Amino acid sequence: MENYLNLEKLSNDLKNLFQNQNQNENQNQNESYFDFQIICEQNKTSFKTHKSILSSRSQYFKSLFNSKMKEYQENKLILKDVSSSILSSILNYFYSGKIEINLENAIQILIFSSKYLIDELIQFSSNFIKKNLQFETIIDILKLSESMNLNQLTDSCYKFISQNFEEFSKTSFFLELEENHLNSILSNDEIPINEFELFQMIKKKRNAKLFCDFFSFLIWISKKMLKLNQISDYLCWVWRI
Repeated sequence: MENYLNLEKLSNDLKNLFQNQNQNENQNQNESYFDFQIICEQNKTSFKTHKSILSSRSQYFKSLFNSKMKEYQENKLILKDVSSSILSSILNYFYSGKIEINLENAIQILIFSSKYLIDELIQFSSNFIKKNLQFETIIDILKLSESMNLNQLTDSCYKFISQNFEEFSKTSFFLELEENHLNSILSNDEIPINEFELFQMIKKKRNAKLFCDFFSFLIWISKKMLKLNQISDYLCWVWRI
């Protein structure tokens, strides 16, 4: 017995099945092969698909079709929260198993995949984001990962900030940190800075008032004893603002 396997051809054939119908000028051709339509409300782009493919690739669609809801009865789903380019990429992935993830689309793919329960894409996009963390986007990604309970991505964000804390603290993005995030970062014993040094950094920032009460608390619970003149310096600054 000999088994012959050509997954590349299978992937291309299924991708072409989807693309040819949705890019063909004569879209009535072979329309009977498709049994479900997804419409992107942003620009009214319509994609013809198969329920069997959708349900096998996404738990959301599987539940949708099993529930016999209105969308199932009408063979149509309208999506308001995604661009046509992202939707096209994900539907292509459903058919071919291939997708291009880059800095421009990774977050949107992650958001869509989380909402529509596409486990593989959640993992792929999360891994890409973890490898490409930047100061400019780290806070948004941290908040997003927490809201979606993506613990590994959240941990990676905290680790990235902690490892690059000195450089990060000199950027404008530093003051965008929320108190709970900053508290989590400071709880890391490996961070190469103490609370008073951190206070000195923040004192130079214009909107340091936002952190006043929080740092007052940090000083008294600090694991490292501060000298009296350091506490005095801090309290004098608090009094002035």
